[in-house]
Amino acid sequence: MTATTEATTRPVVVRAVLLAALSGAFVATQGRLNGDLATAGAGALLAAWLSYVGTLVTVAIVVLVQGRAGITARILRHDARWWWYAVGLCGVPIVITFALGIPVVGVAIASVCAVAGQTVAGLGLDARGVGVPVPLRLTGRRLIAAVVAVVGLVVAVGSGPTTSLGTVVGLGALMFAAGAILTGQQAGNGRINLLTGDAVLPALTSSAGGTVGVSVLVAVAAAAGRLHGVTLPDEPGQWYLYLGGPLGAAITVCAAWSIRHLGTFALTLGVVAGQMVAAVVVDLVGGVGARWTTYVAVAAIAAATVLVVLPNRAGRSRPAETDRTPTPKPR
Repeated sequence: MTATTEATTRPVVVRAVLLAALSGAFVATQGRLNGDLATAGAGALLAAWLSYVGTLVTVAIVVLVQGRAGITARILRHDARWWWYAVGLCGVPIVITFALGIPVVGVAIASVCAVAGQTVAGLGLDARGVGVPVPLRLTGRRLIAAVVAVVGLVVAVGSGPTTSLGTVVGLGALMFAAGAILTGQQAGNGRINLLTGDAVLPALTSSAGGTVGVSVLVAVAAAAGRLHGVTLPDEPGQWYLYLGGPLGAAITVCAAWSIRHLGTFALTLGVVAGQMVAAVVVDLVGGVGARWTTYVAVAAIAAATVLVVLPNRAGRSRPAETDRTPTPKPR
């Protein structure tokens, strides 16, 4: 890579990392809101459904405001593939498990568990070139970053409530798996962004697919009588509980743009950095508090993020490997 190309790339990578961190902060905030909505009477499943519907509506409004309704419709009609929508299903487990688990363990512990799953899965997807223009090989530094992130998971779970350690471990395992599955959505949306050059389009297709998936689950639960007693908070002061949907739209758009410049693994760690800082803040503001081990876990995740995005000895940044992005075909 020439010095000129590297100099041009570095600001883009910095912007991508900052957007990824912002996306992570939104993830933590969305999780807290959906968790509060669930405990306010909606339940985890209905809270997830409301979040997905809100995301889909928000993205649709963005497309209309941009004046891209016509071109978006043409792309979906002529170029869209079934998997554009199916990747949205990969986000369903994390939304449900966060709504279920955050009221029990707090945002910080939930975030670390999910992040560890994303980290491990991100390494594999990057090595196969999923979501990026060229594969990003597994190097010693990336492997060390993954180990550090998983150590953060172990420390965070150990900082959970000692009176219900079994519950914490069980929820942690669920959120680890959900985080690994979520990486598929991030990689899929990154691929759509590469193909179309549009970061909003993958947010539209994935939120549509996820909404259908959650709607099916809600319908099955209703038919089985599992939604009896579910209520929606209608107090004027609780309007903010329904902001999970708009935050979901911002999360998906930021991640879809950032992944093409960072790769799945680096994107995950960038998201984690913002997610963990925001998670601790949200917990402290919400009165949940945090133990010293939680701060150690946050520091471990932050260290892993720095390790994977710093330039290597040759002066070439790892994320720069994704610069060879094909020019989107004119529509």
